[in-house]
Amino acid sequence: MLLQLSIRNLALIDEMTIDFAPGMNVMTGETGAGKSIVVDAVNLVLGERADRDLIANGQSKARVEAVFDIADNQKVRGILADMELESGEDTASISRELTTAGKNICRINGTVVPLQTLRQVSSQLLDIHGQHEHQLLLDSRNHVAYLDEYAGDDVRTLLEQTAKAYASWRGCAQKLSRLRRSVAEREQRIDMLRFQLEELKAARLIEDEEDELERQKVFYRNAGKIMSAFDEACDLLDSGAGRGGSSAVELLREGVRALTPVAALDSRYEAVYARLDGLCYEVEDAVAELTDLREEMDYDEQEAERVESRLDLLRRLNRKYGATTREMIRYRDKVAAELGELEDSDEAMERLEKEYRQSTKALKEISAGLTRAREEAARRFEKSIEAQLHDLGMKNARLAMHFAPMEAGEKLTDRFSAQGVDRIEMMFCANLGQTMKPLARVASGGELSRIMLALKNLSAQKPGIPRSMVFDEIDTGISGRMAQVVSEKMSQIGDHHQVICVTHLPQIAAMADEQFLVRKGDEGGVTRTEVIRLDSAQRAQEIARMVGGAACESESSIRHAVTMLEEADERKRALREMYRA
Repeated sequence: MLLQLSIRNLALIDEMTIDFAPGMNVMTGETGAGKSIVVDAVNLVLGERADRDLIANGQSKARVEAVFDIADNQKVRGILADMELESGEDTASISRELTTAGKNICRINGTVVPLQTLRQVSSQLLDIHGQHEHQLLLDSRNHVAYLDEYAGDDVRTLLEQTAKAYASWRGCAQKLSRLRRSVAEREQRIDMLRFQLEELKAARLIEDEEDELERQKVFYRNAGKIMSAFDEACDLLDSGAGRGGSSAVELLREGVRALTPVAALDSRYEAVYARLDGLCYEVEDAVAELTDLREEMDYDEQEAERVESRLDLLRRLNRKYGATTREMIRYRDKVAAELGELEDSDEAMERLEKEYRQSTKALKEISAGLTRAREEAARRFEKSIEAQLHDLGMKNARLAMHFAPMEAGEKLTDRFSAQGVDRIEMMFCANLGQTMKPLARVASGGELSRIMLALKNLSAQKPGIPRSMVFDEIDTGISGRMAQVVSEKMSQIGDHHQVICVTHLPQIAAMADEQFLVRKGDEGGVTRTEVIRLDSAQRAQEIARMVGGAACESESSIRHAVTMLEEADERKRALREMYRA
């Protein structure tokens, strides 16, 4: 359940905290007051696309935080535990911060997480339904998803098996398609692959050899400078080429001998003596090492040319086959595998055709099982939806799921899909004496709203659905008695799930357990949006405004609104008693 939503510097909102209650919460207000900003904030928590234009003018960042009660949400607790994100409390905090610099910082319980992790967790806590879903309902390609969601575990395993079988079948089909290329095309491919393989084999590539070659290149290009430096250093340090014909080692030894008679007279003299004596040994060791390095140096002009030539070859191959020897070796092995497959095409063709027939048979069987499971679920789905629609005042409404096989296209992959072989479309009829027709062609806006609400009510009855459900003006296109019926249905959902509803209908607002007013105000010459939790008197005044517009302050309008609230309370009690019975 969503306990609290905090918003800072988002559009027209400076800083705001909304404390939501269990049951049915509604948000009302004039058109343009800013209700959509609150919905935008919820969408940010859900991980939807973040638009930097949402950041308030003059601000560098915006922040949204939602606090949820997860005491009885074992699934979320398990996810957070697996990710080591649990807080040890019965609440979970999800926040998202946007900056004008383009940063998008997501946190769960204070820990920075990737956007995908935020989406994974928030999707188990919150479910939002808006007007755009009517468009999804009008697209028959989405209808199978509504059926699969209703069927739940009855099709979930079959869907996973179908997706796996389809991936195997599709991979086999693509390999077979490549082998069925024209002979000329295959021969051209073979010639090209042979050339590439011969060139790569001739190079006798060694993994990461370019690193050693680069080191050798540096040596050979600087060999003269290195040997000259070594010779001069050795002469100065040990061969007597220094000042007065004495080497650095000899001079150091003379200095040590000069201090020997007085070293023991003072600890300070002795310390200097010891340091100089140690330096003698260190210099002698360094000279010996330098001499060994000089003697080991062997400038080989032919080897220097070989290194340069080898590096030139690798650079030419880099441009064609990969940036490093490691990548080129992988490419060589890939070429060898494809060439072997093409050269052995007859045997490969026979083997792949057999594999393709087997995978096709397996996919057909699994897809047929999925179709049967869907057909069984469809009968229950149709009855459940019709019952919901009858409750919503559509006494003669009928809905059926029409099954048709996928149309075979020119491509192999047109025959199947990872979701099965069914094209499913909702057929609908609202009145007696009419034939069933495609939903998208015959349903009005108000009918779509009620069908969508029926679908969401069915979803709310399924285990595992997020506890908080947000409805963003899905009451579009309905009014009068139908608005009353819809309000009762939403109140019923609110008995089992937290409902947060943005609405313009007074009938729905009256049925709420809590009501919030979204309004604009001008402060210091700047327009700002605020959200106010209404008490009983304020609710009556707001509902009167929703009913009567400009005449909302009249005594009769207020009395009418009070009556609506009292009658709504009676209906809620009656509905709850009926449900318990």
